[in-house]
Amino acid sequence: MKQKIGTLIEEDIMRLAKRRAAEEGRPLSDLIQDALVEYLRKDAATPKERKMAYHLFCERPMKIPPDQLRHVLEEDMWEL
Repeated sequence: MKQKIGTLIEEDIMRLAKRRAAEEGRPLSDLIQDALVEYLRKDAATPKERKMAYHLFCERPMKIPPDQLRHVLEEDMWEL
């Protein structure tokens, strides 16, 4: 369901947006919505990135060699 909003946009930006919408033969609201959706997706991981993260952190979480792990576990954290 679409919702009507009110916002302030610089005149230059609005002029460019209207021109682009006219060139593409679509409503200005569609152009603005597509731009907002694209902006909101910027930080979202792609399916490939999610799969890589899963493999890295879930399938083999201990990629540290045993001797390095032992060193970390034996280290005295309170030693100055």
